[in-house]
Amino acid sequence: MRRLALIALAACTHAAPSPAQTQTTAPDAGAADAEAAAPCVDVDDSAAVTVASATAAGEYVLTFTGASASATSWGQAGNEALVLEVDGAERGFIGHVILHQGAAMFGYGVHLGALAANEAVTLRVSTLSAPMAVRKAQICAAAAAVTTDPGVIHAPIYNWPVEKTFDDVPMLVGYSKAKKTYQTVMTNEDGGTAEQCGGGASGMQAEIARWGRSTDIEDHYTFSGAAPTWERCTGTVPVTTTALRMEADHPELYWGDGHNRLFESRAGYGQTCGTGTPEEPDGTLAGWNGGSNDPAAANDPGHVIVLRPIPVDMDALGYAQFGGRREAIGDTYGPWIYRITSLELAKENKIDDAKTFGMSRYLYVDVRVADVGGSGDSYCSLTVSGGFKLRATTTDGTVISSPQITADYASNGAHDWKRVAIALPDGVGAADIDHFTFDAYDDDGIYLTALGDAFVPVPAGDNGATLDYVRHGTTPLADYVDDDSSSCVNGANTAGPGGMAYTCVGGQVDLAK
Repeated sequence: MRRLALIALAACTHAAPSPAQTQTTAPDAGAADAEAAAPCVDVDDSAAVTVASATAAGEYVLTFTGASASATSWGQAGNEALVLEVDGAERGFIGHVILHQGAAMFGYGVHLGALAANEAVTLRVSTLSAPMAVRKAQICAAAAAVTTDPGVIHAPIYNWPVEKTFDDVPMLVGYSKAKKTYQTVMTNEDGGTAEQCGGGASGMQAEIARWGRSTDIEDHYTFSGAAPTWERCTGTVPVTTTALRMEADHPELYWGDGHNRLFESRAGYGQTCGTGTPEEPDGTLAGWNGGSNDPAAANDPGHVIVLRPIPVDMDALGYAQFGGRREAIGDTYGPWIYRITSLELAKENKIDDAKTFGMSRYLYVDVRVADVGGSGDSYCSLTVSGGFKLRATTTDGTVISSPQITADYASNGAHDWKRVAIALPDGVGAADIDHFTFDAYDDDGIYLTALGDAFVPVPAGDNGATLDYVRHGTTPLADYVDDDSSSCVNGANTAGPGGMAYTCVGGQVDLAK
């Protein structure tokens, strides 16, 4: 049984973060030696405290380890987390940081945008903090570091409703240098698939079955080419057609609807972005679709939480070649996302232990496939046909099946990675899994080209998680899985990715872990 370990940030002089609890920061975000050795300071809501400063004019990131003075829990309404406000001595307000790991000392990071030479960076406890959280935090090893990384210089700024500070909130953002695109990971989506498929536990059951996760990932912004594009609630559009507010090269992205799609201001929610329950699941939000809702940027304060996560490297995960590798953003850079998402769903009564479960009742498995056919899904379609199921067999012979995965939710049949979630019986964990079986349905010939990571998230502390791995890494495969062998010649099919020979294995194939 192996657990994921992450790279720790500079240790606080009083207490160091656990490697399994620490968020990795973006490349080129190193700290000056003098600042890395800075002592810990207490911050509260009475006055801003200087924690770092710019050495010269330029684009900066701020990193620090921090802990709330009181134990907070993402799953406890009114006590989810402490929020910090980040300011520049000359810039004024810059953004917010959510201390989602509560009283556990943990590494956080935020991109600051442009600072002037010698400009001080300050922190204070924000009024957006959960009301039950003690308004005090300890901040250690704070450092402002200049960066020339284009992924940071173009990184999005997320403007989310204050009512959703701890709900469907963007927590991680991945960046691809090869594709110049950003993928945003939110804790969940109240609308979208979850509401289209019945809401509550039923809706989440369908979402997890389709996408292999309960978090939400959106392709929010791409800046390649002459005209950057972004995911407006009306469809992906270039900025030449629908402009975004910008802070230098940073796009200002506003929450648009319950699918976690975007708009160019607060004016979209409940209006241009739709008024149906999947689009407007949270009802009336002050400053967005009701009351003082003049969408001018000058009126944003008091209506938005402003988040500026430092992008993490998706190309290191293989995203440049396979878009499905975006699923590993949380695995690699923030396993805690599984825990706070699970806590959020429990708080919203979307876990019923019948249709949906806590995070440790799911086995997540990556398979790389091509030519997946069929349509529909197991829980939210009138019919489901074709595609495949992935089964896990335990050491005592129990067979546990995934939902049926079709082309609708597997890159439309393209050669790519697909994440599958298998709901486990109570008491079954990673150590109990013996092997897997890949089963093609309805004579749907599928090329199986690799087996990837397989793991079960397990709790760590109040809000964190680690990953218990059944297997870790990629095992290349060359199997053609099909009940109908008519396309096989001498036991092989050569029409798949790369034109290589794929062994015809029949309608299903066992895979060693």
